[in-house]
Amino acid sequence: MKELERTKRISISTVVFILILVIGVLTFKMPTNVYRKTKAETFAMLKTQEYLVAHADIDQTNSVLIDIRDKFDYSINHLENALNIPTSEILNANSISLFNELRDQGKTAILYGKNPDEANSAYMLLYQLGYDNIKILNGTTHLVNTEFQVKNHDLEKPIPNYMDIFKQVESDEAAPVEKVAPPPPKKVIAVKKKKKRKPEGGC
Repeated sequence: MKELERTKRISISTVVFILILVIGVLTFKMPTNVYRKTKAETFAMLKTQEYLVAHADIDQTNSVLIDIRDKFDYSINHLENALNIPTSEILNANSISLFNELRDQGKTAILYGKNPDEANSAYMLLYQLGYDNIKILNGTTHLVNTEFQVKNHDLEKPIPNYMDIFKQVESDEAAPVEKVAPPPPKKVIAVKKKKKRKPEGGC
């Protein structure tokens, strides 16, 4: 009798386990966004600086300006004909569909913010997703007397080799740490308190 109950339990748990597997397989969805670039490809691209474009060199017919600042900053002022896609919304379905459409049309999306560093996050996300038609505006944007102006941004040259920096940090962490002897304890000198003199009485 006990063996029969045990067999029933095993068969029930096996059926439940198989059902869970089948449901998992049927409901599994591939992630919407998958990185297509390796770290090596990304580092090689960063060395070239080809992802930067000066404001004067923008091809107006084959380029679309994307303002990655928040909606408030965009509403105050922005570059003419620029679309607003904040960095926080760069992977939304509508944004991805726009970037796909621009790629299919052979157009370049030029991202800009207050400076090139602000556009870096959005650019890196899109580049690693496989969008090769993305560039960053190499300029700083300012609002001067209600006029939105772009000033060329000077980059430091040469660009540092990040791989060498990472290797140096790792070697520094692996190096043995020299032990420093603690300083000798300070001597405490007791100071005797002076006795208060009793007031002299007089009469």
